[in-house]
Amino acid sequence: MNIRKNVDYSEMYAALDQTMAVRMLQMELYCEIGKAVCQRCEKGAAVAAAAYLNDRYPDVQGFSPRNLRRMRDFYRTYKDQPALLSLALQIGWTQNVVIMEADLSMEQLEWYLKAEIQFGWSKAELTEKLTNNAHEVIVLAPDDEVCYIEEQKKAADQKKTGSFLCRGNKIRHLTDKDRCRMQSKQSKKGNGRRWIEEIDIHLWDINV
Repeated sequence: MNIRKNVDYSEMYAALDQTMAVRMLQMELYCEIGKAVCQRCEKGAAVAAAAYLNDRYPDVQGFSPRNLRRMRDFYRTYKDQPALLSLALQIGWTQNVVIMEADLSMEQLEWYLKAEIQFGWSKAELTEKLTNNAHEVIVLAPDDEVCYIEEQKKAADQKKTGSFLCRGNKIRHLTDKDRCRMQSKQSKKGNGRRWIEEIDIHLWDINV
C-alpha cells in the first residue's frame, strides 16, 4: 500500500504569491510560475501548485495541472537560453506550447520562434508549418527587417484608425490632407489686413 508523503510546499507557495503580486505580461508570469515549480523535485509539485493557485486566485484562469507542467517545462527549456527566451516571450502561450512540444533542435526551435514573430501564425497554421517542415523551405527576413516590418504594421494600423479634429463641440475625421494644410498654414497679409485662423485643435490616436 502506497502512502502519499506530506510534503511541505510552503516555500513554493510563497514564491507563487510573490509572483502573482507583481503585474506581469502573461508569458512573463508563466515563466516565473514555471521557475517556482521547477525548484521542487517532487513529481507532484505542479499538481500542488495548480491546486494552490486555483484556490488562492479563483478568478484567474489557466492554472490546470497540465498547464502548470507546461510552465515548468517552458522554464526548463529556456532557462539557459536567454536569447531564445527573449523570443519566446514575444509570442502567445498557445504558440509557445506548440513549438515547445514539437520535436525540434535548438536551431529549429529558434527558427519557429522567429517565424511566429514575423508571420503571426495561428495555432492551426503553426501546426501545419511544423508538419510540413517549413524551416526547410521558407527564408526568414533578417532581424532588422523584421523590426522594420513591425513598425510598418503599427504605422498602418494607426493610419487606419485615424485621428479626429475637435472644433468647439463638433468632431470630424482628420485626414492626412488636413494635417498637411494645418502644418503649412502661415500668417498672410493682404490690403493691410492680417489673415490668420486660430483654432483649438486636440489630436489623439484611437486605440483599438
